[in-house]
Amino acid sequence: MTFSIIGYCPETGAVGGAICTSNMAVGARCIRLAHDCGAFLSQHRTDPRLGDQGLAALKDGATAGEAVEVVVAGTANIGWRQLAALDRHGNWAAFHGQDIYSVYNHSAGANCLAVGNILANDQVTVAMRDAFVAAGSEPLLERLMRALEAGRDAGGEIHLPLLSAALRVTDDDDLDRCDIRVDFADDPIGALRKIKDEYTKSDVSFRKLTLDPGSVPISPEQKAKSIARISKLGWRERMPISQKVITGDLRSP
Repeated sequence: MTFSIIGYCPETGAVGGAICTSNMAVGARCIRLAHDCGAFLSQHRTDPRLGDQGLAALKDGATAGEAVEVVVAGTANIGWRQLAALDRHGNWAAFHGQDIYSVYNHSAGANCLAVGNILANDQVTVAMRDAFVAAGSEPLLERLMRALEAGRDAGGEIHLPLLSAALRVTDDDDLDRCDIRVDFADDPIGALRKIKDEYTKSDVSFRKLTLDPGSVPISPEQKAKSIARISKLGWRERMPISQKVITGDLRSP
């Protein structure tokens, strides 16, 4: 009861994924990514550990097909699983277990792979792939978002209502360009779109805060309010705490 897409940008090395389902917390359970390496999906009665295993294989140099084969060969109850992988060389692989009882499909395109199960029809993943490819001039984040919207508009899954959605894209320096999730929403893809559009207005600042925190000016209003609160509480001697490592013993009261 999930439709998803993974994609790769050869120019930047970024990999990403977008996913939606009628269950909760899909963003935490299904997508695994490694920058300039590849992506691995585990869905349909999801076991998140399979995604971890598949991604580890990609990191060790396996192709997408080899990574899927490793997971399939080493997994009990593999018939209940749906897997997908994409590597940085443009290879892709998909696996649909024999116990998947619903309409399922996968559609591959240039640097992308869309997969789904419990689908309304066999064109959902086709629409996702086509939307991703058609938006080739857009950033990877936007291409994935459009693909997810296209999957919804093509029928999505039949086990409604949709509840959760997620969108994630990697960047270098072991940082994600974006990792946003919506859970238990009436319109998770619509909500994800709003969050994504707002997030992209600030993602450069978030990156600066991480890599060079001193380069981002402090808000005068925020600073003034903080100083006023410290003064009101009578904590001028305590705040701000001097720069030092503070330790303690959890065994002591």
